[in-house]
Amino acid sequence: MRKVMILAMILTLAVAVQAQTTVADFEGGENYGAWSFGVPGTVEDTGGNPDGWLHADGLDAPFPVFRSAFGAEGFTGDYVATGVNHISADFQCLDSSNQWIGTFMFCVFLRNDMGTPNDQLDDIYVYPNPENWTCPDIGEGWKHYDFDIPSDFVGGPGELPDGWLGGSYYTGNATFPEDAVWQDVISNVARLEFWWNHPDWAAIFSSFDVGADNIVVERQGGVATQQKTLSGVKALFE
Repeated sequence: MRKVMILAMILTLAVAVQAQTTVADFEGGENYGAWSFGVPGTVEDTGGNPDGWLHADGLDAPFPVFRSAFGAEGFTGDYVATGVNHISADFQCLDSSNQWIGTFMFCVFLRNDMGTPNDQLDDIYVYPNPENWTCPDIGEGWKHYDFDIPSDFVGGPGELPDGWLGGSYYTGNATFPEDAVWQDVISNVARLEFWWNHPDWAAIFSSFDVGADNIVVERQGGVATQQKTLSGVKALFE
């Protein structure tokens, strides 16, 4: 009886922990979070990592930018209060007229739209140094990305965590405003984005055939605790 009660408690905890992780895996034809490369995309049933994925063919842009809808539940909001500590995603490039796309830098991009989604002039944003990642190369297949999010960082005006950059329309994409505070962005993330280039760099217009899968936002303790819990269940019966 005791083991049954403990098992029930652990399984309940596992469900609660699992709820701390938000996932868009495009299974069953669903695009949770209304993700887009900026052009109409197709949720494919096969060929993802695994199975379902979002396919965007015929994208014409300097470089791809993959983004959620403004205010997409689970992907945006107050990262401080919810303890967001990790974001991951899978991307692939099937084809492009830009043969050097695999050398372009890559990063996750957190945007605060200041409550005006149709006006980018007042936006402020932060992102980790893109020098640590490169875009998927043409025909490389699925490439996985992991980003640690220091949502517990507390800094003064103009200060950012080590390894992070920021910007605004008026200061430029790589100059965080001196009067802005990290918490202003991280506690008011209006849209989650993934940039296939350094946000402060330009590129010529090119065509792209690209895909995305497994967009995951994790809260503190999410995955590690869940894995430990399942191991603990097994240990009870050994």
